[in-house]
Amino acid sequence: MYICTAGFWVRTTNLSTYLVSAGHCAINGSVDFYHLPWDSEIPDVYIGSLVSYTTSGVDRGFILKQNDSISVHPIIRNTEDQEHPVLYIIGTTDLDVGSIDTLVCKSGYLGFRHVECAKVLAVNVTVKMGDQRYGGVVKVDHMGCDGNSGAPVYQYLEELLPNVLLVGMLMGGNNIFCVVVPIKLILTEDMHVITINDP
Repeated sequence: MYICTAGFWVRTTNLSTYLVSAGHCAINGSVDFYHLPWDSEIPDVYIGSLVSYTTSGVDRGFILKQNDSISVHPIIRNTEDQEHPVLYIIGTTDLDVGSIDTLVCKSGYLGFRHVECAKVLAVNVTVKMGDQRYGGVVKVDHMGCDGNSGAPVYQYLEELLPNVLLVGMLMGGNNIFCVVVPIKLILTEDMHVITINDP
């Protein structure tokens, strides 16, 4: 079983609903995604198939919601925090040079801690991963990026908690830094992130 983390829900103008993950999670073509609870090894609920993905130029994939019994909620798991076990996506934010040295966090399946935060090292940079080059991405200090491709990356302000701003999606990394794909590179023109402000 290959594990990736699904990031956040998006909706298109024709009302199709997708869960975002990394494109490279489709190892040999479209794959089915199942919900795998934290600290479990047994998938329990079918979500849908990764029906659209790319790893050229930008690493992104879209899992079509194909199970009517699952609900769409603009939330991020933060279960290890007793005060705020669920975080609510209230919007998105673009990181710029003023964001360097600020904190971003990820919520992923693998790792000693599912939720980890790290400092932003650089924005709008080009990195080489495998045989591909990716431009316009964000480099952050290492925060458990191995096996958490597709994880949501967000920023928070203490006074807004449990509400957070979505920054993008974890693409991967190494032992030194992680690479984040910003929202503006993930979304297509007919797509928006589902937030708690959606009807």
